[in-house]
Amino acid sequence: MIIDVNAWLGSWPFRSLRDNTPEALVARMDRSGIDVAAVSPIEAVFHRNVQPANERLAEAVSPHRGRLIPLATLNPTYTRWEDDLKACHEKLGMKGVRLFPAYQGFDVNGPLARRVAEACRERGLPVFIPHRMEDPRERHWMDPGKVVDAGGIASLIAATPGLTVVVPNLRGVAGSPLWKRPEVRDQRWYTDLSLGEVHRDLETFVAQGGASHLLFGTHLPLSYAGPALVKRALLPVDAETLEDISHRHAARILGL
Repeated sequence: MIIDVNAWLGSWPFRSLRDNTPEALVARMDRSGIDVAAVSPIEAVFHRNVQPANERLAEAVSPHRGRLIPLATLNPTYTRWEDDLKACHEKLGMKGVRLFPAYQGFDVNGPLARRVAEACRERGLPVFIPHRMEDPRERHWMDPGKVVDAGGIASLIAATPGLTVVVPNLRGVAGSPLWKRPEVRDQRWYTDLSLGEVHRDLETFVAQGGASHLLFGTHLPLSYAGPALVKRALLPVDAETLEDISHRHAARILGL
């Protein structure tokens, strides 16, 4: 079984995407051998009031609830984010929260982020903080094209014990503060395979004991599924650990 923790629905304003509807994404998952995917609405990254996008997401995935797991998008700079969190969790049944500091204009380790982190910890919801959306070297001129400071994410994790944090699209995890800082190393944080490089990074990370922090993720449909599947096949881990990375960790995090 494979659970993809890093997939999307909707429109990215800077280029056209394929397979960005629920039906098309599920068909792509079938072709790639992916059983379940956690999804959010891409366009919500740019919305001040994100809740209408969350509501549309809940409706869109309803016919595919066994395959597509909705994650809420929150904007902590919006005054009603706490109401949005309550509605997404209690009414819409969403299994986690995505934050976008680089696009929403707040410090990943600042007061707003810490308030959201604490609220999600109290509800037992994981927080997803994509390290980047696209390669900054190829960004459209209107795209901020920033990456989120991994040191700031590490500080947020250290300040919120018991919080589960997923950092998709992270490069260089073995050299990052998430792994290098002793007080954070064994906390509940994870990264996915989407942008990691097996021979330059993930191999070292696994050799140093980092496999328990790895999840399967593709970044579909902004990226292809193939690279993540190849990395999964090349990871120097035993069969049991590969099952953990492929679906067990994700199932526990998402409460499946």
